Amino acid sequence: MPSMSDLSAAFDLFRGGLFAEARAAALEIIEEDPQNIWAIYLVVISAAFQGDLKEFESYLAEFEHAAAGGGAQGSELYLHYLQAWHALLGRDIEKALWHYLQIAEEPEGWLARSLIKKFRKVKEITNPAFHAADYVVLPSSLPPKPKKITQPVAKKSEPVGWQYAAPKRLHLPRFHLAAFSWWRLMSAVALVTIAVVAGFYIQYRARRAAEPVVPQLQIADSAAVMPVTDPTKILYRYKTREAIIADFDRARQLLRANKVNQTRYLLQRLLHSNADFQTREKTRTFLGFIPEPDFTAFNDNLRLKDLFEDIRLRQGSLVVVGGELRDTVTDGRGKLYQFIATENGEEYRVHAYRSEQVKEEIRTDSQSQKTVQVYGRFKGLVGAQQAIYVEILRIWR
Repeated sequence: MPSMSDLSAAFDLFRGGLFAEARAAALEIIEEDPQNIWAIYLVVISAAFQGDLKEFESYLAEFEHAAAGGGAQGSELYLHYLQAWHALLGRDIEKALWHYLQIAEEPEGWLARSLIKKFRKVKEITNPAFHAADYVVLPSSLPPKPKKITQPVAKKSEPVGWQYAAPKRLHLPRFHLAAFSWWRLMSAVALVTIAVVAGFYIQYRARRAAEPVVPQLQIADSAAVMPVTDPTKILYRYKTREAIIADFDRARQLLRANKVNQTRYLLQRLLHSNADFQTREKTRTFLGFIPEPDFTAFNDNLRLKDLFEDIRLRQGSLVVVGGELRDTVTDGRGKLYQFIATENGEEYRVHAYRSEQVKEEIRTDSQSQKTVQVYGRFKGLVGAQQAIYVEILRIWR
């Protein structure tokens, strides 16, 4: 009989991106133990990631049969994930949502919760067969650990009756309202207290509304450093799993402080590194939570020099840049601004595109129309002169 270590080794092959090898190892386990539900599960997801939909549907039916027969505790959650993806292949978003709602409250239902929010806004998806990694969650341990359920302890009621002593009552001092004005003083104190508490509560709600939503993701149980076979395919190389965990946790702290550029940089470095497959998938989910803060809340502007040092890792970063306007060109349903920005004595060419939905704003200190300032999203470098290309979110003339 195959041991649990054989199954764990097969799952490690899958996490390393060796889907065909993981499938072959799982099939060897099934030959010796046809009822091994987790080996069947590994064949199902390997077929999904290889795009073999016929084999996926065949082994999915076996996995459903094994789970229905009480195959293994915890298999129902992963079955719902697979059934939801199978529904998405048929463009049935409503059925997929039903499956996600069944597991949204589970500890491993974090991906289901984020997809529920997505599909309630997006009514159409493209090519789900080529993006299986966006819809599948691997168990962090084998077999998956069940959720501990704690029963609340009922409070014992004190006996009441004539044979027990009567409860003591607290008697407050009484004042004659005609002789004393304490009630007026207490009323004034109560009103001031209510006003102060209401003010603090309003400030608290305002701060909470300004704080970005930080996803409840963690990688401490699965982070690993993968061997690098081709250095050209990664942008950053980690030496220890502790460094991977530290960067992921640091990104959570930076997003909580609304440092969206620094958060995006760390997550994209993780995404294009030699971190393990599951860490990179959680990082991709994390990137979807990063908001576009309003200009008044933006607090970590980048130097233009930083954009040239890490072009791919800075994709999507937010910048505030201004300079001398050289030309404007009508481009489709928008306008392209070409200007020169100066930073530490260096000149940089900037091309900024404004769609027709974004209106120009007038600066109070503007003396002419020869300068421009934009707040936008960095999209890369263009042209032979490597001009900085920015998608405008706000613009001032």
